[in-house]
Amino acid sequence: MRRSNYSALRALTTVSALAAFASPGLAQQFQWTAGTIPGTPRWTEGVEAADVDNDGDLDLFFADGDGFSSASTQRLNRLVINQLEIAAGQFNDQSNMRLGGTSNAKMAVAADVDADGWVDCLFANAFNTDLPFLYINRGAAQPGFYDEEGSTRGLTTAYSSASANFGDLDNDGDLDLIICDSGNSFLGGAGDRPHLFFNDGAGNFTENAAALNAPIKAAHMDVQFVDIDNDWDLDFFGPNRASNSGGNHYLMLNDGAGNFTNASSLLPNTSSNVYEAEVGDLDGDTDMDMFFVSLGSFSEGAVRNNFVENGGTLSFTAGGTLGTGDDNEISLLDYDMDGDLDAIVAALGQSSEKMVRNNSGNFALVNGVFENISDSTLDAEVADLDNDGAYDVITGQGESSSGTWENKVYYNGGPVDSLAPIVAREEALVAPTQSGPWVVRAQIRDQVMEDGETYVSAVANYSVDTASGSIGGSVAALDMSGGMFRFAMSDTSGGAGTQLCYSLTFTDYAGNQTTTSQVCVALPGPVCGYTNYGVGAGGANVLGLAGVGTPAVGGSASLDTTGMVSGTAFLSLAIFDASLPILGGTVLVDPGTQVTTFFVGAVGSTASFSTPLPNDPVLGGVALHFQSFEVDAAQSAGIAMSNGVKMTICP
Repeated sequence: MRRSNYSALRALTTVSALAAFASPGLAQQFQWTAGTIPGTPRWTEGVEAADVDNDGDLDLFFADGDGFSSASTQRLNRLVINQLEIAAGQFNDQSNMRLGGTSNAKMAVAADVDADGWVDCLFANAFNTDLPFLYINRGAAQPGFYDEEGSTRGLTTAYSSASANFGDLDNDGDLDLIICDSGNSFLGGAGDRPHLFFNDGAGNFTENAAALNAPIKAAHMDVQFVDIDNDWDLDFFGPNRASNSGGNHYLMLNDGAGNFTNASSLLPNTSSNVYEAEVGDLDGDTDMDMFFVSLGSFSEGAVRNNFVENGGTLSFTAGGTLGTGDDNEISLLDYDMDGDLDAIVAALGQSSEKMVRNNSGNFALVNGVFENISDSTLDAEVADLDNDGAYDVITGQGESSSGTWENKVYYNGGPVDSLAPIVAREEALVAPTQSGPWVVRAQIRDQVMEDGETYVSAVANYSVDTASGSIGGSVAALDMSGGMFRFAMSDTSGGAGTQLCYSLTFTDYAGNQTTTSQVCVALPGPVCGYTNYGVGAGGANVLGLAGVGTPAVGGSASLDTTGMVSGTAFLSLAIFDASLPILGGTVLVDPGTQVTTFFVGAVGSTASFSTPLPNDPVLGGVALHFQSFEVDAAQSAGIAMSNGVKMTICP
């Protein structure tokens, strides 16, 4: 939910925005400064913004490579570094030193695929000439410098790809991948199927064609991940530049585990000129709609998702169309800061970029928002490049009129983003396990939606109540894609929790913040008693250790060590467990939290230990760890060890 002063703030922002648009001097909100992007103008198909060096500003990848329907000259994969620390608008092309490699690239897609805190990047290459290029960031050693590791990480086949995208498709906390493939002919022919790759968590990918089970379609252009049916998983939407049986475009519904069912026929028919469509909640009803390039002929338009209004039945309605130009790209941006997503239409024909204003789900072209420049735009990106709180627009040019191929930055002179993210939906935590991790997801809406990117980060702040007090924790969320975030809260109590309380905080790029109301959920309660661990460790771990009876408050803790050959067992007690290979075996109690060692005499081959437990209710749920040792000349280091035993005291 928004901050308490949101209504007043939104009213003030709206008044300011309307006043600005009424002024002739501010009619062109987005202004271009020639020469901002360095380097020789090339045929650019894709633009992606990401902070590659973690210095607090957004850098730019450009996917260059000549060729409309067949391969022509391959070009250098480009990375332009934002040097905002020197001056706003200062960029340096460092492609050769940081990236390298040439291809017929159609799109660059940035994501942290190996979860090391540094953004990586995939270049989708067309015409079956190259494998997909997966550039892995060297991280702290050389921030923003990359090694191409696609083939060693599972991307071993060349495709004819127009695009790709990363998202957590199986709810396991890492980013999976779908890559377009148009087959032997990029824009015609029989087509092919997109390719689904699951991430192992370390950035290694394995294809699973059966899980995606996608039909063959021609001229696949784009990959979007969106929870289209509000069931807390990411579905796959893929626009195509062709007429295809069973629906022109892909709509594949996810079962939550990354298995997909074809629902493409639910989408309304469009023209066969669709290069892209964006997804976002365009009418504020908490389900995700679409905005198409060339919804009809060369006219743009929205497609409304009726899921909420239909009471949970998925259907779509195409809206009216507007404009007639041959356009190539859609980006969603609340340019007037009135709380809904407007649509930027990147013009391929010789006209300026266009703005379609959203008024509660009704759309109209607004003239003069962009500086009137004739060029052939193939892609656009929304990003705040100068960190002034207003989102700028970057365009990539190509295909026709090579004299206009200079890529451009349109700086936004309009209202800054002063609106906090809206939490459209928050998943309930049902039947939590005792020891976590406790996973919840949330869907947000903010002022940007560009190929699943919102520029919002999120964190869960939580506490676990135990009989002896509350233990706090905090965890950053995974941006799953499409405005959905995943929070995995680890158990901070060692299984002793009785209640979990948490709230979710979302912060957009401009610093606006929303925190949800605190949610408290009862946990099943500590699982008390004895649990063996480290059994079968091998080596010197030849002794047996087992709990006897029930270790309850006011009762006793009893453990037997078996298999002894000497007269004394050394029973070590620690707060935490461990797994330390030492002395020919494995030490299973943490030396750093060791409390004491008991000397226990043996009768025959068994040493029995028992000690009273205080009659104090705060001990209920407390977990302790034990391991036995004895002197044994038969072992390599002269020491025999047991398995470990975790004792959780019963209330």
